[in-house]
Amino acid sequence: MRLPNFDYQDPATLEEVLSIMEELRGEARVLAGGTDLLPLMKYGLTLPPTLISLKNVTELRGIKRLEQEIFIGAMTSLADLSASSLIKDRLPALHQAVETVAAPPLWNVATLGGNIRQNTRCLYYNQSKVWRLERPPCYKAGGDCCHAVLKGKKCFSVYCGDLAPALMALGSRLSVKRKNQERIIPLQDLFTGNGLSPFTLADDELITGVIIPLTGDRDGSSYVKMRLRSAVDYPLLSAAASMTLAGGGRIKKARLILGAVGPIPVEVETDPLFPDGTFDRIPPDAFREMLGNRAPLVDNLALPGSYRRKMLPVIAGKAIQGALRSIREKEHP
Repeated sequence: MRLPNFDYQDPATLEEVLSIMEELRGEARVLAGGTDLLPLMKYGLTLPPTLISLKNVTELRGIKRLEQEIFIGAMTSLADLSASSLIKDRLPALHQAVETVAAPPLWNVATLGGNIRQNTRCLYYNQSKVWRLERPPCYKAGGDCCHAVLKGKKCFSVYCGDLAPALMALGSRLSVKRKNQERIIPLQDLFTGNGLSPFTLADDELITGVIIPLTGDRDGSSYVKMRLRSAVDYPLLSAAASMTLAGGGRIKKARLILGAVGPIPVEVETDPLFPDGTFDRIPPDAFREMLGNRAPLVDNLALPGSYRRKMLPVIAGKAIQGALRSIREKEHP
């Protein structure tokens, strides 16, 4: 499959990028690593008239320690994240998430911002044009039906990014810029919850970096991913957990984020999981009422939605155990 024709802009500074985005608002897409965007273009699923390359914008790269925060530029490669001792030691959930993305050769190309900003996926959407011609176009392809849910009235495509759930569990914020303006938003505010248009950003806005708070010695985190193969595959289900312990080893604070459950990573109320401040296991039916319709888990990925739903407490429990283990490893290296 070949790429369609498009104009190519290669700015050298962030200011130039934002100026071009303002000028071509709605008629251009930014190109980071391209590991998500270029396959969509080859499939004919998106046809931007112009691509704005970010490869020469060095100010969007790098990992910086800022007192009680870490700032990571949006164009920082996954290879650089994987190699960072600061990320590995202080943010284990993020390090683990990075090392589950695709395969090491792609880490040199894929970027932090690109992974966060990737489009939602569905077995009936992420296919070649020839494959899709055998069926009427679905909602996400501009049609009026859903092939995954009979008589479905909305798009059930799934957000399958690995880094966003881990970053949400860590309480991260995004730096978002447009020409002459910047805003800082919680990462969860990036998502609309609508598979057709998954993100809240305007056409002339760009994610420039991620801000992650640093915590104390009694904090830990973990990321767990379910997939068919040990590399390359997108998550069929994922969970990220962050934990803070109080005196006596009791759980003081916890966050649990589920990924690949719908068009947005879902935060779960954790208090019912730790009724006495300790953790043993997650009951099989624990998420049934807590999630409601926030996690549809339909049959539009490589495993049935019913099986993925049954695996929710297993994957979430592993993430929680991993977060607790990361605290113990810090206390007893």
